[in-house]
Amino acid sequence: MSLQNTPEKFGSLTKLLHWTIFILFMVQYFLVYRREYFPKTSPEKLQYMLLHKSFGVCVLALALTMLIWGRIGKRPAMPINMSGLEKFAAKSIHLLLYVVMFVMPITGMLMSQFAGYPVSVFGWFDMPSFFSKNESLAHFFKETHEISSFIIMGIVGIHVFAAFFHHYVRKDNVLTRMLPFR
Repeated sequence: MSLQNTPEKFGSLTKLLHWTIFILFMVQYFLVYRREYFPKTSPEKLQYMLLHKSFGVCVLALALTMLIWGRIGKRPAMPINMSGLEKFAAKSIHLLLYVVMFVMPITGMLMSQFAGYPVSVFGWFDMPSFFSKNESLAHFFKETHEISSFIIMGIVGIHVFAAFFHHYVRKDNVLTRMLPFR
């Protein structure tokens, strides 16, 4: 399996980045919703939030890597039977996916920092903070972060639906060229 993309399929690095980011997003949702089962000041709740922040920094780093890797290499061609509108929709959804891969972790980090909390990465180091505590900005970024989480679910849902549509209705290789080990 080639590291680089080809005109027919995605390379192993693109697939690794794609599926790792997807898995981390799923873990993020689990961590946020699972923490609600613990009392506000419990060590378990704090641990879930520390992991959530750490994985958020990982998503940001992987998204940046994916963006750079995507600019260095080429993307496989879209199926020839796609209309101009479908190609536009596919490019728009991919653009929105990149936007949310950056918006979510950045707004989460800003929310924490403006609330006066560090963003620790697995306890190894803290992300630098360039801001003073500001409750109104912390609230703004909290709201933005939460609203973005619902937007991401919608965008990912459309992305998954389109992949299944291509696989089961169009019967082209759009889904299979991104599957691991193919």
